[in-house]
Amino acid sequence: MHEYSLAQGLLGSLLDYLREHPVPGKVKKVHVQKGELVILSEWALKEAFSILSAGTELSGAELVIENVPVRVRCPSCGYEGDGRYLVEEGWHMAIPILSCPQCGLPVEVISGKELAIVGLGVEETSLEPKS
Repeated sequence: MHEYSLAQGLLGSLLDYLREHPVPGKVKKVHVQKGELVILSEWALKEAFSILSAGTELSGAELVIENVPVRVRCPSCGYEGDGRYLVEEGWHMAIPILSCPQCGLPVEVISGKELAIVGLGVEETSLEPKS
């Protein structure tokens, strides 16, 4: 299950970042962008993150995943835009076609391969004493 190692990498990077850039409160959400070409179970990634973050300052933080669509650029004809997909009845997912929708030649992927932390949701702690 590679979701476990991906969650471990995300968590390690985030903990390193938080050591250097402390936040004024409890991290409640970790926002991640996941490209459509990254094949993984979002449920398994969230579960692995939850298990691995237990006992850390990220314990209880929710992993929020935003899907990033495939966008391509054709070096031959200049097309830049959404990729095309092959979809068949009964398939569990659409398969991206990495050829240009205009000229049919190979394309460069400009988005859709990423897995990156893009933000944190922090519940700020009050510095004022309670009355």
